[in-house]
Formats: sequence, C-alpha cells, structure tokens
Amino acid sequence: MYLSIHQLAIEEVRSRLDTLSAGRPFFARDGYSIQMDVDRPLLGDVLSLMRVPARLSENRIVLVTRGRARFTLDMETFDVQAPCFALLKDKALLRIQSVSADFLCHVIAYRERSVLDAQQKVVVPVSDAEEKNIEALIRLIWRYCAAKPFLYTVVSPLLEALFEQYAALSERAQQKGGKVAVSRKEELFRSFLALVSEHWLDERELAWYADALCISVHYLCEAVYAVGGHYPKHYIRQTLVSEAKYLLCYTDGIAAELNFPSPAYFNRFFKRETDLTPGEFRKKNRIP
Repeated sequence: MYLSIHQLAIEEVRSRLDTLSAGRPFFARDGYSIQMDVDRPLLGDVLSLMRVPARLSENRIVLVTRGRARFTLDMETFDVQAPCFALLKDKALLRIQSVSADFLCHVIAYRERSVLDAQQKVVVPVSDAEEKNIEALIRLIWRYCAAKPFLYTVVSPLLEALFEQYAALSERAQQKGGKVAVSRKEELFRSFLALVSEHWLDERELAWYADALCISVHYLCEAVYAVGGHYPKHYIRQTLVSEAKYLLCYTDGIAAELNFPSPAYFNRFFKRETDLTPGEFRKKNRIP
C-alpha cells in the first residue's frame, strides 16, 4: 500500500514537543493550536524538514518577528524577512530550505477556517508598529488559552480579529503599486500547483492538467513558465522527487509506490534529478 509523504499535523507537533524539554509554550484544542516562540532549534526538532518535506494537515498563520528564512510551498519558493505575516494552506507541500540563527516566530494552526484564496499573498510584509500590535494580539490569545477554565467564546473572536488583520494586510499588499489582483497567469500557476499536489501520483501528462484548467497545453506551459520560471513538467518531477526522498528516508519501498514501471526506471529518474542514486541518498539520509 502506498505510504504518502509525512503529514505535519497538530497531533504530530504535540507528540514531538512532548519529547522535548519542558517549558515550550504549546496549546492545542478544538481543531487549532498555538505555538509560541518558535526558534531555529525548535523548528528543526519539531518539523524535521531540513532533509525531507512534509504535507500540512491544517492551515497555518505565522508571524515572523526576528530573522529570515527561505521555504518552498508546493514547489514555489518564498523568502521571508522579519517582520512579516505568512499563511500556509492545508495540504500544501512544505520544505524549509534555510533559517537564520536568530529566527523567531509564532505559529497558529487551524482546521476550520481558511483565509487564503487565489488573490491573497502567501507572505505579507508588515511595519514594525503593525508587528508589535499583531504580536500583542497573539500573546493575548495565548494568555486566554493558557487560562483555566478555557473560554473558547473569548478566544474565537480574537482569532477572527487576527485573520481579518491578515486579510487587510494582504489586500493592501495586492493594491500596492496599482496591482489590485493577481494576474490570470498567476491564478493558473497556483491552480496548476494545487492540482499537481493532489493528483501527481496518477496524473503526469500535461494534457490532463490543461483539460482540468480548461486551457491548452501550450498556454499552460506559457503561464507556468512566466510565473514560476520552469515548465510544468519540472513541478511534476519535483513533486515525485520530494515523495521519493521521503520514502527513501523512512521506508523500504519506492518504485511501485510511486507508479514507476520498474525499479531501474525509477533509479534512472532519481539519478537524473538529484545526481545521486537512490541507494546513495538513502545511505546519507536514512532516518530510523
């Protein structure tokens, strides 16, 4: 049976934090969690993303208060510099590429509400004054979560206020410079990445994705290259590589699980994409 790439869920974060030293502020209840003061060491301990990616099981809103980082979300790369807001959609494939030594952020994961749509940015810069106000709101939410008894009727509107703050900042960022909304090609690019994230295992032909988006293969290639700098096949291959790396690190199966016709075919594909054979990669990155 095919074992999908590692799912990063609230329960997984809680489980990993339980194995770390006490004193790390973390709260989880009613389909959301708050994780305060996430620094570079904790990011590595909890997420384990420096070698292999993970697929998010919930939406995440992140306030970066210090440092910088680079991450890939569904094959699109983002650079973040404090202070900024970031929103990560559920089911997205996340990989942390680099994190500065002074990095610090706050993370809220939530299942029920999604404030992301095609016209909102993933990363939104904020001013120093806005960052202080947003952090104060997050710390207020944390204090109510840590209080006993837990009052969700108080916490819920505070969370709504936080989401509305992000939506307003995102809209402002979109309008800056006269750009009111994302272009048609940007919409197609993100829709294509979302389709790849969901259907890559069974659908690898460009015609299928073009049909799903109601456009021609030629226009699909044109739009994806214009926004992402690579042709569509690149993103399909990179999704395959990410899944393969996970399987090589954590499991013994590969070719059949990824729908390759033979182990030899998979070996050639992996070597071409990574400059390493599957055996070489597994030897360097195997996780017990």
